[in-house]
Amino acid sequence: MKNKKFQEQARREGMKKFLLKGRKPLILPGIIIFLVILLPLIWFLSKDKANSEGVYGSKIGEKVNYRNQFIAMTTVEAKTGSDYTEIPLETIKEKKMVYFEYVKAGKRVPLMAYITPEGKLVTAVSMCEPCRSTKFHIENEEIVCNACGTRWSMEGLKGISGGCLNYPPDAIVHAIENGQVKIQNSLIINWRPRI
Repeated sequence: MKNKKFQEQARREGMKKFLLKGRKPLILPGIIIFLVILLPLIWFLSKDKANSEGVYGSKIGEKVNYRNQFIAMTTVEAKTGSDYTEIPLETIKEKKMVYFEYVKAGKRVPLMAYITPEGKLVTAVSMCEPCRSTKFHIENEEIVCNACGTRWSMEGLKGISGGCLNYPPDAIVHAIENGQVKIQNSLIINWRPRI
């Protein structure tokens, strides 16, 4: 009887070893699968949160009151060098919303810069892509397309009303150095319409 129990136990142990033979711990693949699923989810959720709070911008001063105001976009000349396109920060502060262009080697990209009600500087490609308008104005803390009348919030570029709600001016990263607002030419050149 002891012999039978011993044989049964040995058979079970042998079967267990046989089944587990060649299997590696699933810890590393489990971590990789977890990260592949978790990281995009975190990115998506944080992107949505960032967009709800506003667009990229540099805090440059005090809050600006746009209530009951209409501010037309002012066209200014930009300096396009080999690496950057730049305009004076003081001009943007004074005018509140400016239009300028990247023009180089036959390529022209409309750009804009404006100061938000919270005092942030935002730079963007100046285009309402569905209607192809490049001119906007500020009206009561909203950016308004001059062609179709679509309105977006200045802080987050969230659609408020109009036909082109999902295509506000496309924010683009900038730097401020020595009183100049600088946008990398590579960012401008590589920009493509979303539709």
